[in-house]
Amino acid sequence: MKKYVGRSIVNFFISISVFPLLLSQSLFLVGCLQEGSGSEGDTQVVVEPGELPLPPYTPPERTVCDPFQAGVSARDRGLVGHLLYLKDDQPRYTHIDDYIENAHPIESIVYFDQVFIPTRAFDLGFYTQDGQLVLNHNDEPIYEYFALRLESKLTLSEAEEPGWYQMAVLSDDGSKIVEKLPDGSEEIIVDNGLQTATRMGCSVRSIYMDRETKKDIVLTYFQGPRYHIAMTVLWRPMPDGFDPQTATEDVECGMSGNSRFFHSTVVPSEPTVKYYELLERGWKPLSNQNYLFPEQASNPCATENPLLLTNFTVLSTTRTQVHVVWQTSLPASSQLEIKNISTGEVTLAPLDSIVKTDHSYIFSGLTSNTLYSVKALSVSEDGETAESVESAFRTPR
Repeated sequence: MKKYVGRSIVNFFISISVFPLLLSQSLFLVGCLQEGSGSEGDTQVVVEPGELPLPPYTPPERTVCDPFQAGVSARDRGLVGHLLYLKDDQPRYTHIDDYIENAHPIESIVYFDQVFIPTRAFDLGFYTQDGQLVLNHNDEPIYEYFALRLESKLTLSEAEEPGWYQMAVLSDDGSKIVEKLPDGSEEIIVDNGLQTATRMGCSVRSIYMDRETKKDIVLTYFQGPRYHIAMTVLWRPMPDGFDPQTATEDVECGMSGNSRFFHSTVVPSEPTVKYYELLERGWKPLSNQNYLFPEQASNPCATENPLLLTNFTVLSTTRTQVHVVWQTSLPASSQLEIKNISTGEVTLAPLDSIVKTDHSYIFSGLTSNTLYSVKALSVSEDGETAESVESAFRTPR
């Protein structure tokens, strides 16, 4: 196999001996090291594409914090991995496996709070924690023909019940989720690997989750030609009595379209009725609570003592009311945002300014037999804000 030679960063010397990060000769990070700009005495490191170990620590100039959303993360939760890209002389692959096997890793580490990226335009590229833009060997931002390889441990949130879960991915272009088994092998959970418009790829098997489960997963994703990007991981609990050896299909499994699940031409993009119908059928985007770092002590992108909103749950509904509960890591206010999916009307519920960590809110004035979405909003005493992902429900007739 052909070997590639790269330059190491001084701050990375210690970890090189333990974690031989694989770099390509022409890869660099603006503000860190450009090709031919290193000082005398830089160590040359022979590396192989395809092996991507994770060091226990990365300095700010090599840390990329969640590039697609301004999320808030706990120190021990999220996904971590590598950014890779294709050079000009490489084939324009159309399957995720080819990207992971052949693309070239950038020498930065990428941290995600969660994976909730609605279909949107993407031409901004990737920035490090100290504000530097990551460039390819042509001094260009990376926003097409790139891949991500992320690792995490799946867990249940406190609000989720043990049982069998079906997973799915809404992605543009290709993606795949595999489970890393104790014997070193991998087993596919979701294979949505081909280049496509935003497509719902559903799991080929269900997974069992209980309070002790910490399931090692690898999530891979590639973005082909510019400009749309999408990547949202969902799951839903399966009903009692279902056969876990069979893949239970949703009517949207295998369906695709850049405006099928999200209005991709709106900035920021907005969910469509079909996305809200997924939520109504029990699908839920995984949150920061569902991801634990593998072999990582903490998330360098997380702020000290952030306001985290967790365990958001629609507790009950009547023809005219919805009862919602959630928790916050700090004392904070309570408020709801309600959207009538049929009319598009958005209502901001009255603010409950009493700060607390356990929140319960009943909102009245709904219409019977109507599909709504709801999300929780909280503000701490110091002015930090947090909001939940949307949940959908239909009021009874």
